[in-house]
Amino acid sequence: MKNNFTPATNALITIPRGLKPIDHFEKGDAVSAISVKLYRGKIKLSSSKAKISFSTGNQYQSNKMVYMTLHRDDTPYLVCNSNLPFLLPNGKYTRADKLFSGQEIVDKNGKSLKIDNLSIKKHKGEARQISTDIKWDNTPNGHLLLINDIVVGDFILQVYFDQLPHEMIQ
Repeated sequence: MKNNFTPATNALITIPRGLKPIDHFEKGDAVSAISVKLYRGKIKLSSSKAKISFSTGNQYQSNKMVYMTLHRDDTPYLVCNSNLPFLLPNGKYTRADKLFSGQEIVDKNGKSLKIDNLSIKKHKGEARQISTDIKWDNTPNGHLLLINDIVVGDFILQVYFDQLPHEMIQ
């Protein structure tokens, strides 16, 4: 398993026809918007085509970034903004800065994925933000993406995270 980190701009986002680096998105590009259902205690994911309504980076600003290594061989790392929402195996959501080593998050198949190591550091450089064109209706559905095959929220979900029903937040 790799222990080195790559820049946040190396994150790959699932699109209807494959994967695309996060720093290659422009407004209007197609993206796979993820929706979640809990069925008998298990996560069921579905995907629909959406368009990018917002894509920007705040280059050369100092940000708190979360660096994590994951318990898998393909893309065993993720570098993300500390406010990025993550789906947990119990169907609840939490922000990256609340995650910890040993905790589990959800992969593209709705399965648990263990975080081997996690640290929060200042990052000087670009932090990309993208969001779907799905209208916000106080639910994460349509505002979830697959980044490096992990279920995370888009920028809209980051902004409106505190508007989620309390029972959805851990």
